[in-house]
Amino acid sequence: MKPSYQDALAYYGVNGAHPGGLSLTRYLLQQEKITSATSLLDAGCGTGQTSAFIKKHYPCSVTSIDLHPTMVKRAASRFHKENLPINLVQGSIEKLPFDDGSFDIILVESVLIFTDIRHSLKELKRVLKPNGVVLALEMTSERELTPLEQNNMRSVYGIEKVYAEGEWVHNLAAAGFKNVEIKLSHTVYSHMFANIEVEEEEMDVHVTRNLEMENKLTEHAHILYTYGNIIGYRVYRATL
Repeated sequence: MKPSYQDALAYYGVNGAHPGGLSLTRYLLQQEKITSATSLLDAGCGTGQTSAFIKKHYPCSVTSIDLHPTMVKRAASRFHKENLPINLVQGSIEKLPFDDGSFDIILVESVLIFTDIRHSLKELKRVLKPNGVVLALEMTSERELTPLEQNNMRSVYGIEKVYAEGEWVHNLAAAGFKNVEIKLSHTVYSHMFANIEVEEEEMDVHVTRNLEMENKLTEHAHILYTYGNIIGYRVYRATL
């Protein structure tokens, strides 16, 4: 069985795989009110880079969840080495193992598109407190993609489809979010030329080279190069 895109990210321990990396995350968090009473969920935490940053710079409680066992292992190692009291859970965003109304802020960075959003968005709504906020940074198409284009995306990322902005907003509303704001909008190419601080993706250089994993990352790079003017990302800020 060929590795998935997530397998490749996990194998090489890629940090900041979402557009903008930690710099964009920092910018988004600066606009939110985060205190010692805030409970924050990093949904799809990956290697734990974002969770670690938040715990170091904000007084809130942090809970991190990821489905991929290798990512969870890497996040656990990071939190242990940096002595960070973060609650780390292995589990699915489509069926979150948390009580209703558990979190004030839920941060989701390039994760929802790899799930069945009909389930994951409802789960985010369920565990969000009444006055809570969801910040979702997700791949978004600039127009409706053709069947061929969608198939190319599906073959690389294993996703159902790349949604356009209107589809994301519709699905967020259908899940119960009454207020949806677009905080930031870029194509792959416009992001490259925007005045946004960019940090290089960090990778684990100590793992054994794996050509199948490398090929999957190369396929990802080819998608960005080929479709950089018609796919990009949005930052959706959703409240109940």
